[in-house]
Order: sequence, then structure tokens, then C-alpha cells
Amino acid sequence: MRALNKKGFTLIELIVVILVIGILSGVLFLVLRGPIQAFIDVEKRARLVDIADTALQRMTREIRLALPNSIRVTGGTTIEFLRTLDGGRYRTFPGGAVSVCGGAVVDDRLDFASTADCFEVMGLLNATTVANIQTGGTCLASTSDCLVIFNTGQLGANAYNDDNLADITGVTTNSVTFTGAPPFPFESPRQRFFIVDTPVSFVCSGNEINRHDNYPVGGAVGAGNLLVNQVASCSFSYDPGSATRAALVTLNITIQDTSLTGASVTLLQQAHVDNQP
Repeated sequence: MRALNKKGFTLIELIVVILVIGILSGVLFLVLRGPIQAFIDVEKRARLVDIADTALQRMTREIRLALPNSIRVTGGTTIEFLRTLDGGRYRTFPGGAVSVCGGAVVDDRLDFASTADCFEVMGLLNATTVANIQTGGTCLASTSDCLVIFNTGQLGANAYNDDNLADITGVTTNSVTFTGAPPFPFESPRQRFFIVDTPVSFVCSGNEINRHDNYPVGGAVGAGNLLVNQVASCSFSYDPGSATRAALVTLNITIQDTSLTGASVTLLQQAHVDNQP
């Protein structure tokens, strides 16, 4: 009688196979752990770069809207400016046959000796951007948007000191009405005017950068809105430039991720600002 041909694995063979697979798995883990961890770290750093870049882009986008010569930096951690809503050129010579200010007078030039006037805009305004129009409001205090002419930031022509501000009481696409201002001290060589609302500031403190607006000049800035957290350090600086060179704002922030054993990224952004009033 012929014996059956039985095939299979012995217990020793199974143990040997398990040991070999375990050794290979361990070697494979050691080989792949570095690249996998590096990929994870790169992804986390990329996220930090994106966070920092988004914050810097938001800040520079608003800073470029600043009223000429209104940017100021305090302590290297706070940057403040007056936000421009719109602007244009005012008429200095007699106009056409129809008054855009709705009166009988056809000469809608800006009267620099008047505390209340209406003048024709050379071109068109985006009137919908001017939100606070009222008589008796207070400039730069979120109750009235303001007309500013020839802001140099120097004594006698500094918007922060109410030297060249007027309350906006009416605006159309081709005219502006104002009141409550002393005569504007200086005419603009380029016949330029600006409409601003309130101060805006970015404050770096307590591992955060917060954005503040709608506060009166010199008053409390309030809680603000969080722009970015995880801030390890920050530095703001401002070079006012000259008559032939634009001003330069430099923003430097470091974002840190504690899950990466203190790993951080540092980004520097610079923005040129036109300070010609």
C-alpha cells in the first residue's frame, strides 16, 4: 500500500519566516521613517509659511491704502495709519455752465477760506464707499468720514492733529460737500484730496497680531480682530522716504509650531507707499 504524500510547513519553518518578516519590517521602518518624518515636517513648515504669508499680504494690502504721511510705528510692534476710502482732484478754475453742487452758483471751485463748501470733483468718485455722511460728526472717530487735503505729517498739516480735516456732509460721483473745518492751511500742488474714515492699526502682542479699527485717535483701540497667532516674534519699521523716493514699510514676523519641537519660519515683507500728498 502506497503512503500518502503530505506537504506543509513545520512549526520551526513558520517561526523562521515570522522572524525574517519581522527583521525586514524593522529594517524597512528604519529606512522609511526619515523620509516620512521629513515629509510631515515639510508639510507643517509649509503651513506655517502660508499662515505668515497670508497675514503679511493682508497687512501690506491695507498699508498701501494709507493716507500719505499717516503711517507711524510705535515700539516696533504697532503700526498705525489712516485708511483712505477714496480720493481725486478738486477744481481750481471756473467750471461749466451747470453747478454740480445743486445751487445757483456755477463756479464749483474749492474755497480754501471757507469752513463749509461744496466743490466739483475732476473725474468720478465711488460715492458708495463713503459710509459716514452727517452734519456734526467727528472726524476719525467712526462717526463721520473726513476730507483731507495736503497731509504732510508735519506741524500745521498733520491729520492726526485735525490740522487739515473736514467732516463729509455729502458726496456724489462728481461733488463733495464738507463742513466744520478751519480753512485748509495748504493747497495741494496737484489739486489732490483724500477721503478717510478711522485709524487702523496692527498690534503684535502676546504671540498674536490683532487688527484694530473704528476707534478715535488717541483713544482705546479695543479688543480688535485676530489676524494671526503662534507669533514668536515680530518687528515693524517705517522709512518715510523723500520727495523723490517712496516710503518703505518693513514687516518681519516669525511663526512657531510647538509640535515641531520649536521649529519656526521667519518671513519679511516690504511695501512701498506713495507719500505724495
